[in-house]
Amino acid sequence: MSGPGDRPGTKRRKKRHRRAPVPLRDVPSRRRFVGQGLALLGASWATGYGLAGSGARAAETGRLPIRPPTADRSDARFRDACIRCGLCGIVCENGCIRFFGIGEDEHGVLTPYLDLRRRSCTLCMRCTNVCPTGALRPVEDDLETIAGTVDMGTAVVDPDRCLSYLGRVCGYCHDACPLPNTAIRLTPPGKPVILEDGCVGCGRCVEMCPQVPTAIDVLRGDDVS
Repeated sequence: MSGPGDRPGTKRRKKRHRRAPVPLRDVPSRRRFVGQGLALLGASWATGYGLAGSGARAAETGRLPIRPPTADRSDARFRDACIRCGLCGIVCENGCIRFFGIGEDEHGVLTPYLDLRRRSCTLCMRCTNVCPTGALRPVEDDLETIAGTVDMGTAVVDPDRCLSYLGRVCGYCHDACPLPNTAIRLTPPGKPVILEDGCVGCGRCVEMCPQVPTAIDVLRGDDVS
């Protein structure tokens, strides 16, 4: 039906009434974190990534796992503080944070760890600033501050495997280190020496080592109670 002022043969369009958006309810933070953790678990089961046997290396060696930056030196205290929300792995810029899977309860199912040979920490500190419980303590993205705060472990060179100790100059570990001459230095003719007080355990040297198996690894000190 046409109205006044309408062109002949045209139909008037009916106005559509849009519903006002329904405001979302505030969800308690704990429920949100648990939901994200369950979503992470489901996604990991679906893709086979990050869970289910991924911590076998730590279990086989009997060593303490390398945890994300600023985790408590006591692995028991860290596991108690971690709520398995998975946020640290979500924000990690290098994708180096993995999670222990079902059946790996020795180190805490769904707790985060780093497989440095696979992918090392870039010291972006995003994980420390997103942790909701303080299991990872926040650190600003400043290399000097990071060097004085972070202690994930200490690199150790195996001279029986290191190319530079075997007569061939390599230096990959030194070149990859974000704290050269603070965490690691080269002695003639290019042999790497770890400076324990300066090494933060990021594992860049481990990831970049050309030797198989690696000639350098990061170890944690004894667990403290």
